Amino acid sequence: MLGLRFRRMLQNKRVYTKRRALGAMQRKTVSLLVALLLFSAIPLNVSADENEDIPTNAAATGIHDSLVAALAHADLVGPLTGSGPFTVFAPTDQAFSDAGIDLTDFNTPELNATLSDILLYHVISGASVMSADVTDGQTVGMMNGDDASITVADGTVMINDATVVSPDVVASNGVIHVIDKVLMPPVELVDIPTVADGTGIHTALVAALSQANLVSTLQGDGPFTVFAPTDDAFAAAGIDLTAFDTDEENATLVDILLYHVYSGAVNAADVTDGLTVTMVNGDEASFSVADGTVMVGDATVTLADVLASNGVIHVIDKVLMRDIPSTAASTGIHDTLVSAVVDANLLSTLEGDGPFTVFAPTDQAFTDLGVDLSTLSESELSNILLYHVVGSEVPASAVTDCMSADAANTQPLSFTVGESGVMVNDANVIMTDVISSNGLIHVIDKVLLPTDTP
Repeated sequence: MLGLRFRRMLQNKRVYTKRRALGAMQRKTVSLLVALLLFSAIPLNVSADENEDIPTNAAATGIHDSLVAALAHADLVGPLTGSGPFTVFAPTDQAFSDAGIDLTDFNTPELNATLSDILLYHVISGASVMSADVTDGQTVGMMNGDDASITVADGTVMINDATVVSPDVVASNGVIHVIDKVLMPPVELVDIPTVADGTGIHTALVAALSQANLVSTLQGDGPFTVFAPTDDAFAAAGIDLTAFDTDEENATLVDILLYHVYSGAVNAADVTDGLTVTMVNGDEASFSVADGTVMVGDATVTLADVLASNGVIHVIDKVLMRDIPSTAASTGIHDTLVSAVVDANLLSTLEGDGPFTVFAPTDQAFTDLGVDLSTLSESELSNILLYHVVGSEVPASAVTDCMSADAANTQPLSFTVGESGVMVNDANVIMTDVISSNGLIHVIDKVLLPTDTP
């Protein structure tokens, strides 16, 4: 039921937007209608006691236990025992089952408000509307504030897509019409950031989009496909937005986020095993499909096809990351380093599983070194570059004053921690903990030279 709960959360924001615009009632959080099965259109013989109210009569039919339980869960039994009159379109137990509704999922006041909204979409207040009173094409206002449509054809009455299978069950305070489907209130789609903001599980993503000034971009026409990591995914990735406090750092954040966006609307059914697409940041992402599970990179799609007005969201359980060379290539300040890694034949090494920690000199640092790297042999260049690599993950929080660590070329690196920040040898660490799929990058302002450098 986890997927249904997410759908309810997502729908909640869409409907809240519509309600606010209309100045009416409560917001919805659901999209529970999943592949509803047709119920028999053969009329049911449902009897009623005209001296009893609607909830009491519903409880006595034997086919409305789910409806009665839902009314109790949403605290609507009392209101529907009132004088009314009410007209209730009552879904059968089978209809509730087909809709996948599990009352245990409605376990917060907000979700209970959603349940109430659904149930009140089955009620007309202030009138006992008999089947003979309805006409084809009629629109009726339901108690939750939304409209429903009536069709009449060949003696069969439908409300929206539900068939009335037993009409005119008279109660003391109104009338019941038994229907074969749960009616879902209409929703008005909103843009991708607004949908994400309403889920309750994408707070970190929305905050990151805001910090990276991407909200307005993803509110554009699109269409976009966004692979949306949950808050747990951001926490597991160790992403701390307070660490992105310079233009360069924010550029890295933009690049990470745009690696989760595809320009175009791609539904889950369109994804095939082995598919590779180019994301908005220019890098490629690969998909795998096995046993009904879709993955993008090493992230699993936990909820697919959440519709927005300008695209679609797929919820994923990990932040999409690229390896260290790809991450460095995206920063805009490590072009020399990336070229040197290629020239030293170290690209496949640093694309490996790791984890690695790379102290990454900026382009300016290489310029300041004043050395033409093309004059160095492959082994000399490799020795210098491997002096910037530690074969384990060393986050900034693990660095202490006077600490040392062996670099990948076997020579030690020395660390100092002072008021001015962290230094590795004589280089200042100017940006820490740039996360990649196989380790961390710390940006430094000087090239580190091994003791055996010519």
